[in-house]
Amino acid sequence: MSRNGWLRKQRWWCFAPKSRQREDLSSREKEYINWLAKSHGACFVPRVTIVQQERTHAVYKCNYGKIPTTVAQWTNDHLVKGVFNGDITDLDTAMETAVQSKVPQFDDWGIGDSDAFLRFLSGFLTWVPTETTNGKLIYNAQCLVYFVFGQAPLNASPYQNDIASSSIGQPLFKLSQFIVDFAKEVGSWMSTANSLAKASIATFQASPLYNYAEADLPSGGYTTFNELFSRKLKQGMRPISGAANGAQDPNYHRLVTFPADSTFDGAWPIDSNDNVNIKSIEWNIKDLLQESTPKYTPYFTGGIWMHAFLNTFDYHRQHAPIAGKIVEAKVFQAMAYLQVTVDPVTRQLRPHRSYINPDRKNRDPKKGVAGTLDAPDDAGYQWLQTRGCIIIENELLGYVAVLPIGMAQVSSVQLAVKPGDIVTKGQEISHFEFGGSDIVLVFQASADVQILGAQGTDAQGNPTSKQKYLVGMPLGYSTKGLTPQPSAGNEQPAMG
Repeated sequence: MSRNGWLRKQRWWCFAPKSRQREDLSSREKEYINWLAKSHGACFVPRVTIVQQERTHAVYKCNYGKIPTTVAQWTNDHLVKGVFNGDITDLDTAMETAVQSKVPQFDDWGIGDSDAFLRFLSGFLTWVPTETTNGKLIYNAQCLVYFVFGQAPLNASPYQNDIASSSIGQPLFKLSQFIVDFAKEVGSWMSTANSLAKASIATFQASPLYNYAEADLPSGGYTTFNELFSRKLKQGMRPISGAANGAQDPNYHRLVTFPADSTFDGAWPIDSNDNVNIKSIEWNIKDLLQESTPKYTPYFTGGIWMHAFLNTFDYHRQHAPIAGKIVEAKVFQAMAYLQVTVDPVTRQLRPHRSYINPDRKNRDPKKGVAGTLDAPDDAGYQWLQTRGCIIIENELLGYVAVLPIGMAQVSSVQLAVKPGDIVTKGQEISHFEFGGSDIVLVFQASADVQILGAQGTDAQGNPTSKQKYLVGMPLGYSTKGLTPQPSAGNEQPAMG
């Protein structure tokens, strides 16, 4: 069996089907395991899963499946001392609640107390990421960290800021600040040569969701994980709708295209007070654009705010949805938040991107339900996250704001444009490094943009607007200045 063939058989943190019989590792597989153990050190790589009996599942604990044996000095200084002042009683309480959720990942990784969690957290600082065929390894590792930080009493003052409009512009509490610092520290490591190895690259090649064959490999190959994560694509991989003939195309300015490979989440109207109402919470566009003295906010009164989200395996470069002149290009450093909850129905790890009802924070953990980590993708938290802000002035649509928004350990939004630049439709404007992320677009009311977000069905057959789109696919169409044509049979009689 080839090495990639063996990799495709693995499951990260999952158990093999009951029907499978135990499979002994070949000498070549053992050799590869030993290589991984040496090259990765105390880092995260998948464990081999087996079935010992018809109804009994077990994890084959290879040497390379262990978390670090000690807590890193950085973790001790910044979290244990910096946040908890040496007393981790509240972390113990949060861990107890998290473990009571019966999320299987805690058992699979051997995380049952605060010491194990601190060692697990420390592993991120020297992590050589690998991936599985379902593309969930990196995703799951991030969610597990934030699931613990989302438990009481760590999920509120004095540890973390609320995800609410009242937190805008406020200093970060101790744990919220640590999460930002942690994201930066991990991000810095991911830009070093030690964050990547030939064997780890092979796991991404073997994971279909990463579409590695689309990548335009740099001369000499990737040298850091962030280079791989923010990989560029081969020419022609993302054709731009309405741009076949450049600016001569009749739909060049009218047709707005998706700026990122992303899942459409929805569009909301902006009211006369420049607010977007999401789950009965008012969020002001001025705060999204971070304008203490509003310059562009008034242009978006009565317009549209649109949200889409990216997954860890998606292509992470963003492209101009319309052509025009760059009038604003900034990065706002703020929170690095991610809420994760347990969903016993879907049994999937999913980042939660919404405002949390305060009543849910104080629920009795003993009344919780078993399952795995879940977090539906909703809007609202984007006003508080680290984000880029690129505003493009288009001759037909006016101002269009594009906001690439970081999530969790995605603390780095890299801009590829500056004010004064003229961009063509589909030109690269920014990229993310490490993790999942979001994209937000804001349109003026006068642009008359009709969002095309197609309706479809989810895995359970329920109607949903959450459809996956690629860069360059149609997002919206402007009817500005178009004269409605009378429908057949409704022609007005001629005046005689």
